[in-house]
Amino acid sequence: MFFKKKKFYVCSVCGFARLRGPLYNKDGLPDISLICGCCGFHPGYDDDELGYSFETYRDEWIQNGMEWLREEEKPTNWDLNKQLSNINVSYKG
Repeated sequence: MFFKKKKFYVCSVCGFARLRGPLYNKDGLPDISLICGCCGFHPGYDDDELGYSFETYRDEWIQNGMEWLREEEKPTNWDLNKQLSNINVSYKG
């Protein structure tokens, strides 16, 4: 029996590697139906409406305690720097 492997995408803000689609399409348009289950970043809203860059959103999320939007998606033994390495970022805090 053949099983199709699901393709996941990485959040450009927090490095969460289980998004169901890319935050932006190839033309740079946001997928407004997508919200990161980890940091809660919502493309088209947090960036366009509220004026966040990935860096400012990430910094604020970290400073506010790195709460997960969907706690049930948080991996056991979650490690912030391991996740941030998915986007070549590290946190020294």
